[in-house]
Amino acid sequence: MIGGHRKSKHVLAFADADVDLVPMIDCIFLLLLFFMLCGRITIDQRVEQITVPPTKTATKPEIPAGWEHYVINVYGSTQGGHPPRNTVRINNQNFTSSGQDDYQSYIKLRQVLDQLYDRSEKLPDTKNPALMLPKVVLEIRADADTEYRVVQEIQQVVSDSIDPNNGMKPHAVDPKLMKPFVYLLFTTRKPTDK
Repeated sequence: MIGGHRKSKHVLAFADADVDLVPMIDCIFLLLLFFMLCGRITIDQRVEQITVPPTKTATKPEIPAGWEHYVINVYGSTQGGHPPRNTVRINNQNFTSSGQDDYQSYIKLRQVLDQLYDRSEKLPDTKNPALMLPKVVLEIRADADTEYRVVQEIQQVVSDSIDPNNGMKPHAVDPKLMKPFVYLLFTTRKPTDK
């Protein structure tokens, strides 16, 4: 005896020393499958639920002296709503596509932007002097009914990073030939404004 405690050895007798791990592995795989499927569903729903918040603290955008200002109104839904997802209005010109995978409005928007780029005054990009940036501020307006994905596509068309003529694939062109607009404002529009 050491310090008043007796050391006892307990020996457990197991009738079956083998442990069957198959049910535990089955449960783990079922849990993994469950969480993978549920996670994918919630990601898809989250993209559709993003909306533009209502304007509460709106201020008039400040445009630098000598710069041009153009407003691009974005309409539509990717879920087959009316108007179609890629409906755009710039300078009171409406560009509407016939359906969800028709990018005619983006092609026409890019043509208008190319003309605007060619006639506007330019300055060299601070990070890439070979790239010339126009002295134009583009204001992209959307309402709460316009999905974020549509606004994102417009932003990609405006920055000349995708080619609407080639199924919205990334634009593979020499930076000297690009015509990007990088001075962008994002504002909201009342749903009743058309």
